[in-house]
Amino acid sequence: MGQDVNISSRNDSYKYLDENALAYLRHLSFDARGAVDGAYAGKHRSVVKGRSQEFTDYREYLPGDDVRSIDWRVYGRTDRYMIKLCEQETLMTCHLLLDSSASMAFGGSWHKEFFGANDISKYDYACYLAAALSYLLLRQGDAVSLTVFNSAIRYHLPAGGTLSHLHRVARALEGQKVHRDTYIPHVLRQAFPLLKRRGILIVISDFLEDCDGMFEALDMYLGRGFEVALFHVLHRYELELPKLASVNFVDAESGERLTSVPEDVQEAYGHELQAHIDTIRAGAEARKIDYDLISTQTFYSVAVRDYLERRRRQCGYS
Repeated sequence: MGQDVNISSRNDSYKYLDENALAYLRHLSFDARGAVDGAYAGKHRSVVKGRSQEFTDYREYLPGDDVRSIDWRVYGRTDRYMIKLCEQETLMTCHLLLDSSASMAFGGSWHKEFFGANDISKYDYACYLAAALSYLLLRQGDAVSLTVFNSAIRYHLPAGGTLSHLHRVARALEGQKVHRDTYIPHVLRQAFPLLKRRGILIVISDFLEDCDGMFEALDMYLGRGFEVALFHVLHRYELELPKLASVNFVDAESGERLTSVPEDVQEAYGHELQAHIDTIRAGAEARKIDYDLISTQTFYSVAVRDYLERRRRQCGYS
C-alpha cells in the first residue's frame, strides 16, 4: 500500500489520529477517477525518470515497480524492500478544505448536557475525517494539502507527501478553533490560486448556506481538471430534531434565537432540510461531483470505507 505510516513512531500524540480506527482503513486505496497531474486512474506507482530530483522519503516496493529503484542498503538494514521517493514522484494530490465556522461546533462538549458526554461535534467529526483521509493518501504515496476556513481562509498547509507531513496535518487540525460565519464561494475563489497542482478537491462542511454560489465557484476547479467531492457532515440531531420538551434554537453564526417545541416544528423543518440536501445533491450530480451525506452518528472510519467502496464500484474497479 505504499508508505508504512507508523503514527506512534514519534512521541507526539494527536487527538484526531487513532491508530486502532485507522488500521481499519489499511486495506483500502483512494484512486483518481481520471487523469490528474502525474497520474491516471488506478495508477499510483509510476516513477518520474531522472536523477536530478530531490529525495524526500521512502515507500514500500509495490509489484510493478522497477526493481532497480529499490534501495538495497535499506533492505540490508531492515530486510524490507523500500523505494526512494523524490519530490516529483508524488502522483496524486488531494486538497482538503475544512469548514471551521461556528455552526460546525454543534454537538460534542458544547452540548454534552443535552446529548451526553460521548456525543461528537460536527467539527471534531470533520477533523477525524480529514485526518483519516490524509493518513490513507499519504500511506499510498500521494500528497495532501489542508485549508481551514470560515468566511475566509484561516489556515493553509501546502501539499506534502512525506510521513512527517501527516504530523503537520494533525497539529494543524488541533490548532484551529471554530468561530464566525462561513461563505464557501469566497473561500473557493481564495483557494484557487493556492492549489497549484490539480487533483482531487474535497470540501468537508455542513453546507448551511445558499449553495448556488458554491457551485459557480466549483466550476472553476472542474474547468481546470480537478475532481471534486463534497462531504456533507450533519449532526444526528440536525437530521432529526431531539425529543425535548422545549428548546432554544440559536443560530451559531448570527446569534438569532427561537424558542420552540421540536416536535411541533419537526415536519416543516424536515421538509426544508431535505429540500436543501436535494438541491446540493442535484447540483453535484449535474457536474459529476461526488456528494456524500454523513451523520455524526456513523463512525468516521466506516464513513470513509463506505465512500471509497462506492467510489471503486462506480469506477468499475474490483
